[in-house]
Order: sequence, then C-alpha cells, then structure tokens
Amino acid sequence: MEVTSLREPKMADRVAAALRRMFIRGEIAEGTMLPPESDLMERFGVSRPTLREAFRVLESESLIVVKRGVRGGAQVTRPQTGTLARYAGFLLEYEQVTLREVWEARAALETPMVRQLAERRDRVALAELERSVDSEPQDFHAAIVRLSGNRTLQIVADMLHHVTEKACRALRTDAPGDQAGKRAARTHHAVLDLIKAGDAEKAGEIWHRHLDRAEDLQLTAAELATVVDLLG
Repeated sequence: MEVTSLREPKMADRVAAALRRMFIRGEIAEGTMLPPESDLMERFGVSRPTLREAFRVLESESLIVVKRGVRGGAQVTRPQTGTLARYAGFLLEYEQVTLREVWEARAALETPMVRQLAERRDRVALAELERSVDSEPQDFHAAIVRLSGNRTLQIVADMLHHVTEKACRALRTDAPGDQAGKRAARTHHAVLDLIKAGDAEKAGEIWHRHLDRAEDLQLTAAELATVVDLLG
C-alpha cells in the first residue's frame, strides 16, 4: 500500500479536528460563514479535495451546513441532540437493545429530576414549568429536563427522549387518541401542583407512572418490543 493513499484522509481528519476545536471553544461563532475554500486551503496547506473531505466530516457531525451556489459556503451550526441520538441509535440497534429498555432508562433519569424540582421549589423554575404545562406535551418534558441543573444529565435525557420519539414515529401505525392526550395533560398539571407543593415523593411516583403508561401506549406493535429501529 502506498503511503500517499493514507495521507489525504488523515490530513482531512486533522483539518476537521482543528476547525472543530475552534467551533467548540467559541473562536468561530455559531452562524458564521467560514472563509472561502481558497483561503482555508492556503491556511491549512491542503488541496481542495482534502478540505471538502474535512467539510464532509464536520457536516456529518452537524457542526457545519454546506450551502451550494454563488453565495454558498460552509456555515457553523450548533451540535444537535438528534446527531447524538442517531449514533446512539446505531449502537442500540447493534446491541439488540429494546425500546422498552430505553424507556426504562429515560424514567430512571427523569423521575429524580421531578423529585429534585419539588425539593427546590425554585420560583424561576416553577414559572417556566407553568408556561410550558399547557403547551405541547414534549415541551413540559423538555422543561423538566432542562431545569434539572445538570447539563450532562440533560444531554443524555434529551438523547433518550429523541430516541423514543423517533422510533415511535417510525414504527407507530396510529397516533395517540385525544383521550391519551387529555390524560397526559391532566398528569402534567397534577405533577406541577405536587412540585409547587413540595411533595417530591408523590411527584416522582406519578411521573414514573406517567412514563410507564406512555411506554405501554407506544409499545403496542409487536415490532416495538424487539430491537430499536431508527434507520427506516
């Protein structure tokens, strides 16, 4: 094997790593258009194919969006939870993980978050929960996770939520009925009342039961009880 056959991909990875560090450190802000290809080629001392390979790596990571046309170029974007969920989904599939197991992990993370919110009874957090409780159901779930105060747990919980939602959209034949939606809304209000009252144990218990019920509703098809399917 010739050494030159390894040089281009390796250099592309180096360029991608250098740009990635700049994005993460905030040296290049979100929304910024990267300099023209000719400038970047000169800066890194690479060919156009190598630079474009680096762009493909960063685009697959949702760190840039490449726009075509006269006013095109590479624009820096914020990493998305969906990117993490997609790769996690591949691993879950490979490991033959069931969707039920993902639901169980989600409940294990979200239930303590609800208890913690009830224990703290922070006025700012309560106000945000009040605003989200009458919105879409996923907004209230997202608010609970966001207000947990632990960004690592937030990222993991967001990823698990994304996995369950994507899998259920891909495999569900019928959307949840109105009654299920109304029942979820009532539960959200009940949990919020318990959080405001500071009843951490009861709030956590009802939230865990709520997630169990949602899991049962979405695991109606036989295929949902087997391997997580996110690649459809």
